[in-house]
Amino acid sequence: MKTGKEVKSAYFNEYNVVFGSVNNKNPKAVYINISAWAQPNSDEELSYSRVIRNINKNIKQTIYDLIDLDSNSVFQKERTIVDLDIRESGIRYGKRSFMNCEITLFTNVEIPVNTEMMKEMLTNVSKEVIEDIFENSKIFKFYKRKK
Repeated sequence: MKTGKEVKSAYFNEYNVVFGSVNNKNPKAVYINISAWAQPNSDEELSYSRVIRNINKNIKQTIYDLIDLDSNSVFQKERTIVDLDIRESGIRYGKRSFMNCEITLFTNVEIPVNTEMMKEMLTNVSKEVIEDIFENSKIFKFYKRKK
């Protein structure tokens, strides 16, 4: 018995963005999955594990600040999970590496993910993360496709 729902967003050009929930009838949590191909901007030697940790931390802070600004937010700011996956061992200048970021947001109110209200809220969160973190990155340039 499948009760989950997934909605693909066409709002973003350089990123694949999907919203979803495991239980669409009574969603206690929703997720945003952002994926793209990351290419380093320079060939200087960096500790990419530290860079990736900092990006992960900045994503959490952006989401926390966004939820904190909205006094009647649907999302719980103290219950947010961010899973950023970029394999640092394969990162080299001139080569694109797959990046996947899954953000899980726990809700105060059970609103199905396929409603216009929830899609708009998840688009806003995605937009903030993409614009603040990924688009402003001095280390990586992100692309929708590998080549």
